[in-house]
Amino acid sequence: MYSGPASQAISHFEAAGYPLPPFVNPAEFLVDIAAIDGRSEDAEKSSLARLEILKGVWKKEQGPDLSFPEKTSTSIQEFNGNSQGGIFRRQLMVMTKRSMKTTIRDPTGFAGCLLQAVVMAIAYGWIFFHLGIDEAGIRSREGAIYVALYQSYLMLILDVYRLTVDIRLFDMERSDRVAGVPAFLLSRRLSKLPEDLLVPIIFSSIFYFMVGFRKDIASFAIFLTVNVASQYSAVTLACLCVAVARDFAVASLIANLLFTIQFLCCGWVVQTDQLPVYLRWLRWIVSSPIGSIGSVTKFGEGLQLLRFHDIDAE
Repeated sequence: MYSGPASQAISHFEAAGYPLPPFVNPAEFLVDIAAIDGRSEDAEKSSLARLEILKGVWKKEQGPDLSFPEKTSTSIQEFNGNSQGGIFRRQLMVMTKRSMKTTIRDPTGFAGCLLQAVVMAIAYGWIFFHLGIDEAGIRSREGAIYVALYQSYLMLILDVYRLTVDIRLFDMERSDRVAGVPAFLLSRRLSKLPEDLLVPIIFSSIFYFMVGFRKDIASFAIFLTVNVASQYSAVTLACLCVAVARDFAVASLIANLLFTIQFLCCGWVVQTDQLPVYLRWLRWIVSSPIGSIGSVTKFGEGLQLLRFHDIDAE
């Protein structure tokens, strides 16, 4: 129907009787008029007739010298650097740039994540504000660490929702063999790197010192590392849930189930050695493919033990 400079495509189809409607994306307009509408028999006949008209207009414009180049044997691998690595790099670059544009065009979503971290840190910190070092304070510190790791649950549900929206485009591109799973997953995390780091940093910086944990850099670094790891465990778990089910309701239900099992079996509600032997493996098997939320929680227990050591020394 057309072959030439992109800048002249719209004027060509306008001359053929198909002008670009106002406020319509030119690329979408070209795809629409070149597509066969199969939603009904009448629509299909109408679109086929339109295609014949447009093909005739193009042939008439080109004259008897119209010819098409012969098929070449150039493969996708050759075009992208003659290697699978070239294909992966190209996919990663394109999808990362696209994801970054989507993030930039949604400043409200990014600001909402940061605001959520600030609000929850202040709310949690206010509840556990400057805990004592008596027996009641020790128990409260255990609850404070539990709550701190629970912050990742909010990001888990948010990322499940965002993935159920973004995965539709990826599914279409993957069916056309132009996008791969590794490039898609890595591009999402690269484009959301500021969010993945800023949310736990902001939360930890406020909550940690409001509670009154040990005021030394090493302990705070451990606490922050645990929260960053918990953040990445949560978003990775979101990928697993959406891989199982594309529907948000089902995916979020799976996320809640796995997250609840982790927190029930990782030693917070009941000591691990008190669990039946046939249930102890759950804290590892559920999380091992997705970043080990249970292991992160065990690091939290290590923080707690560090604090207990200080209390004993005092």
